[in-house]
Amino acid sequence: MNRGNIKKYINIIIDRFDAALKRIMQKMGKASDKPQKQKSYSHFILYGIIIVLINLVGLTLYVRLDLTKNSVYSLSPISKAVVSTLEEPLTVKIFFNKDLPAPYNTVYRYLQDLMVEYDNAGNRYFHYEFIDVEKQKDAAGDFGIYPVQIREIRNDQVKFRNAYMGLAIIHGDIIEKIDSITEPEGLEYRVTTLIKKMNGKIDALLKIKDPITVTLYASSNLPIPGMQNLNEQVYAQVQKCNIRNYNKIQYRFVDPVNNQQSLTIAQMYGLPTLKWPQFTTMEGRAIPSGQGMVGIVVEHNNKFETVQILTRSIFGQYAIGDLSRLEDMLNAAVDNLISANPKVCYITGHGEKDINDEQNGAAQFRKMISDMYDLVTIDITKDEIPDDVITIIINGPRSMYSEYELFKIDQFLMRGGNAILLLDSYVEQQAEGMQMFQRPPQALPVITGLEGMLAHYGIKIEKDIVMDKQCFIAQQRGLGELTIYFAPMIDDEGLSDDCEVTKYLKKIVFLKASSLEADEGLLKANKASVKYIVKSSPYSWLQQGAINFMPWGVNPPADNNLASYNLAMLVQGNLKSYFTDKMPNIDVKGKDAKGKDYIQQEVVKETVKPVKLFVAGTSEITGRNIIDDEGKSPNAVFMHNVVDYMQGNYDIPQMRSKGLSFNPIKETSDTAKSIIKGFNIAGLPILVLIAGAVYMWRRKLRRKHIESQYTMMR
Repeated sequence: MNRGNIKKYINIIIDRFDAALKRIMQKMGKASDKPQKQKSYSHFILYGIIIVLINLVGLTLYVRLDLTKNSVYSLSPISKAVVSTLEEPLTVKIFFNKDLPAPYNTVYRYLQDLMVEYDNAGNRYFHYEFIDVEKQKDAAGDFGIYPVQIREIRNDQVKFRNAYMGLAIIHGDIIEKIDSITEPEGLEYRVTTLIKKMNGKIDALLKIKDPITVTLYASSNLPIPGMQNLNEQVYAQVQKCNIRNYNKIQYRFVDPVNNQQSLTIAQMYGLPTLKWPQFTTMEGRAIPSGQGMVGIVVEHNNKFETVQILTRSIFGQYAIGDLSRLEDMLNAAVDNLISANPKVCYITGHGEKDINDEQNGAAQFRKMISDMYDLVTIDITKDEIPDDVITIIINGPRSMYSEYELFKIDQFLMRGGNAILLLDSYVEQQAEGMQMFQRPPQALPVITGLEGMLAHYGIKIEKDIVMDKQCFIAQQRGLGELTIYFAPMIDDEGLSDDCEVTKYLKKIVFLKASSLEADEGLLKANKASVKYIVKSSPYSWLQQGAINFMPWGVNPPADNNLASYNLAMLVQGNLKSYFTDKMPNIDVKGKDAKGKDYIQQEVVKETVKPVKLFVAGTSEITGRNIIDDEGKSPNAVFMHNVVDYMQGNYDIPQMRSKGLSFNPIKETSDTAKSIIKGFNIAGLPILVLIAGAVYMWRRKLRRKHIESQYTMMR
């Protein structure tokens, strides 16, 4: 329908409306003698009716268009799927003060919009409500939501106030909460993963036959503050936690003073033991020498988690800590024990990074992915890789794998498993004793045997360290800047834009990484493909031979010797077994542990379905220096995306990457900055002057044209 036809139909509608209005006015005895005036009235009324109808249609039928990067203000597909498939009522209660200063007021508005999006995508089981905390302050405490201190400026004064900024999710008898929402970044991810976690937890709890045991080990002779009525206080918190977990928790209290055997058992769980000599308290009470312990152990199905309630003041005095949040700590321990999250297998046995080591290990990495995955350790020297595992992680091994251990990994891949391999070519070793202060650390080569197996697949990790001019620069107090060339800063040009792992990131940092190469001909012959997802900048070079990780004294080569190098790759497709034409040397001495004859396993010679291999030439990207506590840094998101991709959760990286912190402004040269600055200072005023001159010139031409027209008329 063209514009002329539309106008024709509109005129017909208006004429008919005028005729109808005229008949109505004639019947009412108010016929107008001014047709034009009647027509203007009819137009006004008709337009009013159209506006009302449009608004009525908009209440039920509307279209939103999110033009932001990564669709920040729209729900991700996985969030829509989660709330649209609920099978039991789920309610989100939001406790948020309304009169908050910036930037917290924008968080409140974002939370409102987000809940509307969930509600539109959810089925009849999804509900949400905003609680007026000014009128119902006790309601927040009932759900474990406590106020946080914020700063605001009023009457030119900086003041502090307590504000509620949290939410609770109620699903059946289970309650989960987010008690400190101070920024919109990552909020959708936190809410969606909590809902998924609760769905899995309900199913896991209902399947439990044996109860979850919570045991308080507390020596009655411990002379520290907080021991009085400790059993009653812990019991009360356990009962609260029990209600949230379908009454599947059983409580016990053990006093090691009355049972010396329990003291030994408690020590096996790693509970701290305190010893003290005879002393007299400030009240004059004599305390005999002794020893004791205090702590909580949560157990189920031969697995356990410890909950520490012992604290120490800055003066070195021990005491029982604040128990107000013990319910949350117990609930977290229960979650870890009955986790319904998919398993990810972490290979150990050859000096890999310890996932329980906060200082030098990969504890931050474990904590980060625990929101969606259950990271289980498998000692490859003793155990087989479970069949219910999709992905294994090999993170920084330090010693040689045996042929049979390589065979286990190879056959896991041939059966369709995926692997994340973070392998170091060199390890830094510090000298011991007095030489520690006289000699710098040495970089020793690492050989694990995995190199040969990867080369068979078509992947080669070079014996070098990638150095980069575009790197991390440390700020040293009093010493200025320190350039860390072995810590390349990878911007969006070095991150693949067609892979979900890196597609939504703008900048990450690698550390002590070796370069990678792929035999693309071999991979193609095996019907596999390679994608280089992380590359250093074009201003990089390789350090080979005598590796030096000391940041000073490094001189970059000439620019014509600089190039870009591959730091991480993703191989997908079919592979042929490393043991296609040979059997591994298996040292079982003819018998297994039960004395039976060993039955040799048949070799699966090629993958039964396409597999995925993620390979990086460094394990440092899982350390605490790279991954932050909250898992929000770009590097933390990168590693979480890697695990998601391996597990087949391709939609989650987009949801997790929503937020401005992952989209920094693109770096520009000093020349470009000067040009832009000069244009803003002088260019804009000049453009205004030019526009004014053009306007005056056109006005003058118009005046002359009008004068010429009048002259001709005369």
